[in-house]
Amino acid sequence: MRAVSSFRQISRILNRLVISKQVAQTRNISKTMKLLTVQPELTAALKTEIEAEMKVESESLKGSPPPTIPGFTIATDEAEVKLTKMHGSEKIEVIFNVNHSVDMNDEGSDSVDPIALPPFSIEITKGDQRICFHMELVETEDGSFDYSVEEYYVAPAASKIGDDIPDSVYASSGRYIDPKLHDLLFVRYLEERGFTQQFCSDLVNFATHYEHNKYIDLLRKINDFVSKP
Repeated sequence: MRAVSSFRQISRILNRLVISKQVAQTRNISKTMKLLTVQPELTAALKTEIEAEMKVESESLKGSPPPTIPGFTIATDEAEVKLTKMHGSEKIEVIFNVNHSVDMNDEGSDSVDPIALPPFSIEITKGDQRICFHMELVETEDGSFDYSVEEYYVAPAASKIGDDIPDSVYASSGRYIDPKLHDLLFVRYLEERGFTQQFCSDLVNFATHYEHNKYIDLLRKINDFVSKP
């Protein structure tokens, strides 16, 4: 009886091994089929998405080229944008990056279409020094745009392109400043140099168009990459 029982146990174990092997083979075949079909499915999905985004660009953004920002020369390097102009003897630069600048889950916004609100920096260089402001864009109750100063400091002028601010430079938060200084420095001083609500609206308009263009470019790059043999 023990021999029969042992034989049955061995038989059950062998059956389980056979079934496990069959299941594993089925899964491997399924994985192989998925691997073979993912590229055409992916490229088709990318093509559909590109066409949809180009339609949005045409209908909601009024065409492909981003609008200009009056008074500034615009230079771009992928996601980074630099605006430059002169104000008397002062060189003014505005720098921002459109990466992650569109919040698709901003439930507090009244905007129907997604908009780009990139943080930006203002650098005003005079002689061997520059005064710098780090800004956030905010949407006002009437649907226009304004800025808030998050941080400000005075630093040595840049000796070359991309010259970083030394870590030793003291910076102060824009949230804690005397109200009169806030009005004189953050509002009137910057307004004299063209940083108004209209500038903020122009920046948002440009950034929204430009970010959307870069998103379409990214989809095309992915499509080109996955289509390579």
